[in-house]
Amino acid sequence: MNRKVFTTLSLVACFLAAASSSLYGQGGDASPGIEGYLNSRTGIFHPIRRAPPQDDVEPLATSTYTGTFVVNFTITVSSAIPATETIGCVAGASLVDTGTVHAIVDLAASAVTRGTGSTVTCTVTIPYSWKLASASTDSVGLSYAVTFPAEFSTPAGLWPHRTGSQEIGKIKVPVSGTTTTEIVKARI
Repeated sequence: MNRKVFTTLSLVACFLAAASSSLYGQGGDASPGIEGYLNSRTGIFHPIRRAPPQDDVEPLATSTYTGTFVVNFTITVSSAIPATETIGCVAGASLVDTGTVHAIVDLAASAVTRGTGSTVTCTVTIPYSWKLASASTDSVGLSYAVTFPAEFSTPAGLWPHRTGSQEIGKIKVPVSGTTTTEIVKARI
């Protein structure tokens, strides 16, 4: 993979990781301190003892979910981008499997030549295969980014540098083996 495309995908991965980081705290204990109760007659606090963790606990059963996300972009070009340059289209899918607390991020990108019209179209396809323990309650966060130049790390001198990113939304984990299509209207 060429360095410029890798840099662009890395930037988008950071964006997606930041967007989904709030999901990590949902499984934590909301009340810090020692669990127990206060006897109101005596004023004595009685801690509740927890059983030590079991090393022989079976891991949760997982099922493999496969499919494809297809994101169709229609991009209105308002920036001063030369007709021969390329615009990058990036799409991502992320989730935290609540049964295993594993974070999953899938990204894909494509590029389209600017051309002379006021709009361009491109399609990004994300095939996936996920092992999930709690697919029935998990949600997939979909997001996109459009960039110019397509390799955003292009050296100074090619201006303007532009990028825009946004969440498409959250959906339930699709039925295994299906294709989910999303439409994005963006402006750069």
